[in-house]
Formats: sequence, structure tokens, C-alpha cells
Amino acid sequence: MRDTIYNEVCKIIDKAIELRHRFHEIPERSFEEKKTAHLIVQELLQMGLDVEEGIAGTGIAANIKGGLPGNTIALRADMDALNIEEESPKPYASKHKGLSHSCGHDGHIVCLLETARILVKLRKRLAGTVRIIFQPGEENGTGAQAMIDSGALGSPLPSAIFALHAWPHLESGVVASKPGNITAAIDYFKITVKGKGGHGARPHDSISPIISASHIVQKISALTNNGDNGKYPCVVSVGMIQAGAQPNAIPDHASIQGTIRSINETNRQKTLEIFNQMVKEIGTQQNVQVAIDFIKYGPPVNNNPDLYHLFERVGEELLVPEKRAYIKQQSMGSEDFGNYTQLLPGLLIRLGMGKSSPPLHTSKFDFCDKSLDAGITILVGLAMKAVENDFKISTA
Repeated sequence: MRDTIYNEVCKIIDKAIELRHRFHEIPERSFEEKKTAHLIVQELLQMGLDVEEGIAGTGIAANIKGGLPGNTIALRADMDALNIEEESPKPYASKHKGLSHSCGHDGHIVCLLETARILVKLRKRLAGTVRIIFQPGEENGTGAQAMIDSGALGSPLPSAIFALHAWPHLESGVVASKPGNITAAIDYFKITVKGKGGHGARPHDSISPIISASHIVQKISALTNNGDNGKYPCVVSVGMIQAGAQPNAIPDHASIQGTIRSINETNRQKTLEIFNQMVKEIGTQQNVQVAIDFIKYGPPVNNNPDLYHLFERVGEELLVPEKRAYIKQQSMGSEDFGNYTQLLPGLLIRLGMGKSSPPLHTSKFDFCDKSLDAGITILVGLAMKAVENDFKISTA
């Protein structure tokens, strides 16, 4: 299998790079990925696949049926971009102002498309069925569940699902993973602070919600903890503060929005309890009304141990040792792939972008073209092995 997959990847890698650049030019917001979806569908139709469009709005799925009996598994890629203006001199930089593929989803799309292209070519040797899923709305945390609710996984339910994600913390082309939780749970919150507005010249006649909000931000941000002091790890980040309409007036209201990340459900409940208590205490101290709303929740990605061991075996067969690594620590980042792993066995793989890569979610991040071949190789290998009749998943 190694030589066959290697040869097929070599044949398509130049096209894969060119295609990745085309996707990079057209980043789109969550659930608005119309140009992206159109280009994906074009590529799938050229492969001769029957394409299911419009799932959860812009989602796409297709089945690759092998010539031998076997299991059904799924491969998933996310499609949306971020509201970040790209800073890049490259000729394929974003053409959509204020938007960029600064989380690598353009690379995820192409890894899955080219995996599909190779699996179609090798379908006589392929057992079972590989269902490929292109998902909208990962960045706003609701896309995976929307796809699940819309039937994107198909019937029967796949026995396993795989995905990969760009990772700047690894050398380019290195694939890595770990069994168990690999990402954090995430809660999105909104705190509304109601004070008493008034004239900017007479703050003593007002109760400023902005001052109260600043106390809240400082207090909840101090909850962030890496676990080194014996406390459980958690991360509380404030991403938005909104208040006021002009500089010489104290407003009635202020709002704070952000995220809480925790490593498991026990730690999540502890963090939420302390968080709520802190906010309410400051409200009392500052004589303002506070309302806490938890807008949405995303579970951690839980990697199935049997799928992780398969990943190790396939990696050993297909990739040289320096292209394989083990992740020791659970990331405090989140990924809505966790919605899939709550429903069926799954595995999320990290794909190295190079140690000099800018961080994800920044204006200068760009998916590393040199990593495409490893991403495609590992997905093809996993798909071909996971569909075989003798591969069984025994652990949760």
C-alpha cells in the first residue's frame, strides 16, 4: 500500500497546491461558504461522484463506494474562514476584504478533496464506503451539530470519523495525535451589566456599567490557569466589550462576551460555578444588575483509543519516523469535531505547519503547502484500513 499511495500523492500534489491557493483567495464566513462550496462540488463532480449539496445550508457530502465488502467510515473537513484581515504579499492572498483562511481550512478542504481523488482511483482495492463531508460553520461552533441534525453522516451511521487540523506547533508535514481528549470544551458567554446612565460631567450621579464591566473582566480573566499550581486547567478569555454611543455620556448598559475553556466536564462545572459567583459578587459590590447568558457549548474532541492505535500503525507504514509525533498535552483550543466524537468513534489529527509558522487565528497565518502530501497520505491510509472488515473498534 505504501508505494501505491506514495505514487498517487506524487501525481496530484502540484494540483493540490494550486487548488489550495484558489480556496485561499475566497475565504467566506460561517454558513456563507457559497463560492467555496461551488468549487468543492465542481471538483467532486469531476471525480464522477454523486454529490449531496445544501446540507445545513452550504454543507456537502458524497460517498466513495469500494469494490470490496467492508465498513462505512467518514472523513470531515471544515470550510469557513475568519473575520481577520490578511497581511500577506503572496499572489494568492485573500480577495475578500476583512476575511482570511487564518485557521487553515483551505488546506483541510484540499487534503480531503485529494484524498477523495485517490480513493476514487483506488476504489477497486477499497473495501466498504468512505463518506466525505465538507462542513460549514466550524468557527462559530455550530456547524458540526447542524450537519449532524441535517443527516450529513448518512445512513447507516459510519463506524468511525476522521479529521485533521493545521498545527503551527509541529514541524511541517509532521502528523501527530493522542488518545482521549485532545481539545478543550468551550462555553461562549455574554454578561450584560445594567447601571445608571448620565452626563459625562457628573459621573457621581450615575452608576457606570463600564467601570463595573472592567472589574468583571479583570476578575474573570484571573481564572485562567495552566494547572501548574495544583488547580485544574481552564482558560477564560474576553473577546468583545460593547458599551456607549458617544464619549461624553455614561451609558445604561455594557456587555462582555468571551469563552470559557475546560479540560473535562467535572472541571467545566467547577469553573462555571466560580465564574457565576464572581460575576454576581461584583454586581453586588458595584451596585449594578448583571445577567449571565451561556450562548452555546462545544464538547472536547475525544479521540477513540482504537482509532489512535490505527493511526500509529498507518503512520509507521506510510511515513518516515521524523514525520510522526505524539501529542502529550491536551490543547485548550476547541473544535466542533467534538460533536461528532460524542456520537461515534472519532480521531482528530494534528498536521504540522512548521515551527516558524505564525499562530492560528492571526493575520499572517498561511497553511503550509509542504504539509499537504503528509495530510493526504495519512487520510488515504486511514480510510483504506478503517473500512476493512477485520478492523473492529472495541473501546470507547
